[in-house]
Amino acid sequence: MTRQKEKDLKEALAAAELNLEIQTAERRVVELRKAETEREAARAKSEMDAATSSVTTLRSDLAARMAALYRLGRLGYLRPIVAARSAPDLLEGIKILAHLVRRDAALLSRYEEALRSLTALASGLSDRRRELAALALEERRRERDLAAARSEQAALFTRVRKSSEEERTAVSTLEEKSQRLSALLDLLESHGRTLPPGATSIRKYRGALDWPAKGKVALPFGRIANPNFPTTFLRSSGWTIDAPQGSVVRAIFAGEVVYAQWLKGYGNLVVLDHGDGVFSLYGRLTPTTLVRGQRVALGETVGVLAPPSSDDEIPGLYFEIRDSRASVDPAAWLR
Repeated sequence: MTRQKEKDLKEALAAAELNLEIQTAERRVVELRKAETEREAARAKSEMDAATSSVTTLRSDLAARMAALYRLGRLGYLRPIVAARSAPDLLEGIKILAHLVRRDAALLSRYEEALRSLTALASGLSDRRRELAALALEERRRERDLAAARSEQAALFTRVRKSSEEERTAVSTLEEKSQRLSALLDLLESHGRTLPPGATSIRKYRGALDWPAKGKVALPFGRIANPNFPTTFLRSSGWTIDAPQGSVVRAIFAGEVVYAQWLKGYGNLVVLDHGDGVFSLYGRLTPTTLVRGQRVALGETVGVLAPPSSDDEIPGLYFEIRDSRASVDPAAWLR
């Protein structure tokens, strides 16, 4: 995974976690609004039931008054006045009439007010029920959004965890690769040849040697951030030279082939012993015809750069110089 992809993945996970928090909070708000609306609807229903009971009672009272007036006949309220035989009786009849009129008017007024209250309560209850229906739809939508947010977070978390596992595996593979090469070189260097009398040492040309192939350094020597997992570091024992596939790779100095075969992590590898404790390594080549013990001259072809492999951290020619059993920076040897 590249640095940018790792950064993007972590940012996406953080955004997914924030989105999950938002969706959870919004769903909780909807739940609270729904619960409050349900309480309001229950209260409105209770008030409506009480108003309905009151209207029913008042309607019954009005019906009784209507029946009484009907029984009084055509004269109705005027009967007490018509029946008066004297002034006192007339006065008493007027008082009775005024009382009846006020009482019946008050009864009718209460009935009309109860009807208006019942109508308003019915409208309010209808509003609460419509609001509850809308909140139920919103709650279902929020549940879907929350489920989607949880699914997104889980998927991203799985990817991050997988990335971490891949990173650990990659680091372990790199360490194993480095150990494998070190073991090989320790074995080769323990049998390294000494310079014959009068032979020129490669050390004399330190800093003036030609590059093994034309290109630029894609991965330098030393402690560097893992290009695939930037949060981890590895030690590069040599250079990775960014050269085109098929590039001719040449010996930086005359030497003897001490290894020319495939090595896990380095592809086809050629190791030259230049004597005086100095070795040069050329990795990721196509299969070579060189054999162990063969002498190679300065600038002679040791191989051809192979196509990139999925095992390569960065594609290109792997080149390393070993001096007295220690890997050294090629920059100090090449010009």
